[in-house]
Amino acid sequence: MASQDKPPAVHLTPVVPNLEFLMHVEAELMPPLEMGRGPLGYRRTVMLAGGTFHGINGLKGTVISGGGDWMLVDPNTQTAYLDTRYNLRTDDGALIYVQTKGVRHAEKDVLQKVLSPDADVDPKEYYFRLHVFLETGDPRYFWLNNLVIVASAIRTGKVVIYDAYKLT
Repeated sequence: MASQDKPPAVHLTPVVPNLEFLMHVEAELMPPLEMGRGPLGYRRTVMLAGGTFHGINGLKGTVISGGGDWMLVDPNTQTAYLDTRYNLRTDDGALIYVQTKGVRHAEKDVLQKVLSPDADVDPKEYYFRLHVFLETGDPRYFWLNNLVIVASAIRTGKVVIYDAYKLT
């Protein structure tokens, strides 16, 4: 069969995703552990002291202390590559594992303000975005396991705040 005799390919277009609010998270930060410069960049660890979250479908509770962010900072650009792992406990007792990967960057003077204990920097002045992965075995929240989630974050003083959105 010659190529001109082939039936035309089906022309489908992928669905354009939309963002739908999922939850708001506020995580309290402990002082950073400055690990120093290693072969991949400057390593900094920031442990979480606790916090709160609330969202759709009754999603509400606390950030359990003990998780953290094991970030790698590019010494040339000051871009932070974020890698967090922590747990949430809903008000009705469910446990949810959270892992985020993300990027935070800004001009050097803006970044110094963002990282100060009295930070109050307009989030439009810096880029702080996350990919959020949620996992739970609780049947009431099992629907969280099947979402693709992105978030926009800010840091203010000793708190990281982000709004997470599911892609629909």
